[in-house]
Amino acid sequence: REHCEAIVDVMVNLQFTLVETLWKTFWRFNMNQPSETNPLAVHDEAEKRLPKACLVVLSKYDPVLKWTKDCDNMLYQGLVEILIPDVLRPIPSALTQAIRNFAKSLESWLTNAMMNIP
Repeated sequence: REHCEAIVDVMVNLQFTLVETLWKTFWRFNMNQPSETNPLAVHDEAEKRLPKACLVVLSKYDPVLKWTKDCDNMLYQGLVEILIPDVLRPIPSALTQAIRNFAKSLESWLTNAMMNIP
């Protein structure tokens, strides 16, 4: 829930590049890397709640995969409706470009965030 709330918050505030950071935090990417942008304390707290090994096991369990897919679909469809609420209303070109850049980056950001996930 906290992860989804954080995603909505950065999207509503048009901080698209923070999505990659949130995904990396969720999947605990490069926890021991000194250049990590997230404080180690964030990873420590996540580890206390749900160790990465358990997260990986859960992410392979079919009912959890289906539930996650359904939740992700609802979350991201809701975000589309927030970002582009009315097709008849003009969208500023800067926002249009930011959304395009965001969309182009999504796949690589998620791939990078999940690099160490089997």
